[in-house]
Amino acid sequence: MKFVINLFLLILLTAVFSCNNSSTKTDAAMDKKSSMSDAVKKPATNNNATNPTGENTLSVTAQFVEFSLGDISHFIFRDKEGKSWDFSENKDTTHAFSVELPRDKANETNQGWSSAKVLQGKWFDIKYVYRNGRELTNGLMDSVAVILEAKQKE
Repeated sequence: MKFVINLFLLILLTAVFSCNNSSTKTDAAMDKKSSMSDAVKKPATNNNATNPTGENTLSVTAQFVEFSLGDISHFIFRDKEGKSWDFSENKDTTHAFSVELPRDKANETNQGWSSAKVLQGKWFDIKYVYRNGRELTNGLMDSVAVILEAKQKE
């Protein structure tokens, strides 16, 4: 009987420790998320309009810096003030900011994707919205910036 009680207590302590440990991981993920958002700001609002789906369409003029595939896609731009903006999706099919690499160039770091070199340094008038989307691979959802339209400036 003493063995059964000790086993029950061990299982109970393991369950309690697991719950506390997962909240620590969640807190650490939230801390990481807030420190990441300090490093790369979400796009600034230059003007507002409502699109057919009822979403608030925003715009910014920015220079394409790079594309990277990490926890999610990152389309990085820089505005005239030098602030970096991170878009998680590009719905505009006019410009392919990302390019798939040949198999021999793909590795664990680039995950088989790179920036379109011909577009780097070019300026774009970007229309975008915020949508609820995956921010991290662990499934956290947040409001992410999505490019709807990117028109290259002359």
